[in-house]
Amino acid sequence: MPTLAESNAYFTKRKRTRLSYYQSTKHPLIFRNSYWGTHSGDLRSNTIIENRNKFVETCNISGYKNTNNMTQKMKKKTFIFHDKDYNKIAPPNGLHKDCFMRDAGMSKDHNEYYTIKGTNGKSFIAIFSQRNYPEKHNVILEHGYIEVPPLYDEVQITYVKIIHPDTT
Repeated sequence: MPTLAESNAYFTKRKRTRLSYYQSTKHPLIFRNSYWGTHSGDLRSNTIIENRNKFVETCNISGYKNTNNMTQKMKKKTFIFHDKDYNKIAPPNGLHKDCFMRDAGMSKDHNEYYTIKGTNGKSFIAIFSQRNYPEKHNVILEHGYIEVPPLYDEVQITYVKIIHPDTT
């Protein structure tokens, strides 16, 4: 006897042939809710999977941090403030739309946040990737980000920054 779902005229049984990216890592519970992890398909190579595994192990990652759980003050610490020539400027007092506009101008693709073991979720690592924009590279580094092996796509540069509650 068929199940209710099988007897439904709209039900079609599909065989799953491709895994989501997170399922290919050693740490699926960490990556399953990340922007990258929710995608599926063929990867050009295992480089990104290997880099993601190393990222978790070397940075002592305990989990994925949802931005809904972040205070505005903590989000501001991930922003990059610059003038029209991509020179670092001081962040404005408070948090207003100018913060978001300046940060948005950095072409930060695929923002992800990961908690660090032993910090009770208070310290985390912010990562983003972008195409090679040489004019933006220095201001990103001046804001405390470092370049790491690619974590999203092999043709993009990935930057990471450790955010602690007491950092500016």
